[in-house]
Amino acid sequence: MRHKSIAIIMKYILTILILITPHFALSSELAKLADELKELTTLSARVEALEKAKPPEIKQSPYVFRLRDTNGDGDIDEEWREVINQGQALQAKVWAEKEKYWSDRLGTPPAGDVGWYGTSTMPTIQIILEDGEYFAHDTLTLPGRFHLKSQARWGSMIRMYGDGTRTLVDDIAYGIATNAKIGLYVEPKTIVQTANGTMIVTPFEQTIEGVILVAMNGVLPVYLAQNQDRFLMRDCNLQQHQGAVIGIKHGPPLQGRNYPFEGVTQALEGNTYLADPRILDCQLEGPHTGTRKQAAIFMSGNNMMFSRLNFYGWTMGILCHGGQGRVINSITMHDGTTADGRQFTAKDNILAVALSTRPGANEDSVSGVAGGFKVWVLPKRSPAPATAGWFVKGEGLL
Repeated sequence: MRHKSIAIIMKYILTILILITPHFALSSELAKLADELKELTTLSARVEALEKAKPPEIKQSPYVFRLRDTNGDGDIDEEWREVINQGQALQAKVWAEKEKYWSDRLGTPPAGDVGWYGTSTMPTIQIILEDGEYFAHDTLTLPGRFHLKSQARWGSMIRMYGDGTRTLVDDIAYGIATNAKIGLYVEPKTIVQTANGTMIVTPFEQTIEGVILVAMNGVLPVYLAQNQDRFLMRDCNLQQHQGAVIGIKHGPPLQGRNYPFEGVTQALEGNTYLADPRILDCQLEGPHTGTRKQAAIFMSGNNMMFSRLNFYGWTMGILCHGGQGRVINSITMHDGTTADGRQFTAKDNILAVALSTRPGANEDSVSGVAGGFKVWVLPKRSPAPATAGWFVKGEGLL
């Protein structure tokens, strides 16, 4: 409005100057003033046009939560739970509607599970990290249809201490019980009570992207519980210098009878088997020890894809003890000295990849493993051909 008023006044002055021109010869100063007024009038009109052309302000999605230490206590434990609770309450509004809508039209869902329709069509909740560093003492949980993202590649770091009052422990001897506290727990199917009703959440499309996860005090950084469908981890850095002997562990649900998070019950039925997970463009920094029974990634499932991964300080890279159609390409490992000059293990002790196979299963593909490190694709239970990584020579493959 201000620009419009200025333009009107300038046009008025200019009109007067033009009207008096026939009666009075304009001096050079007056002529110059008239030219300047014309330019200002034109500029004012252009500014007004630009303001009108400005795009409308984009409103924040109600499904996007920007995580902050709002209570100022130095950690994000309470804030994280609040985001989970609010996000699932929003999802529940849609879940009930869609579950009924598609069940009425299509009958039993493809997997035969209650919650399949509702989960697959409810909104995805995004937890956005913007600060450079966060601190967590409790286990952080990631429910179905939740994404954890930083605003940039490796833009935010979460230091996970595992010394809070609500932590999960890897105490099931699945592969090995590390007895480590869990940093980030990717939930299986759950029954959730929200302010907007009860819903059965299937573990669909959980994502961790662009985050640095730092395991402190022996914490196990990431635990995938049971049977995530289309899990994605991309552009992440997992630091394990103080962490457990497994970086990403896939196993059965933990603490099924004493889950420490209010309003959530884990559904414990189902196979411990992943469908179509992706771990891409990540760097995994290990404990830099030669301790046996360690692995950066411990998983089983179908059509798993691991691509463009860097392993530092691990004697065992990817250990897949079950599954088929697995694709591994473009990975590199490090066997050099640490920053303080230590040689954490001999090169012969490093096993980049170990895949257990079964007769009749779809073939796996392993390519682009740099450095000449060992790669084993062997029948399940066959004896390990050497002492390396997870295995002692002659020990049966998992």
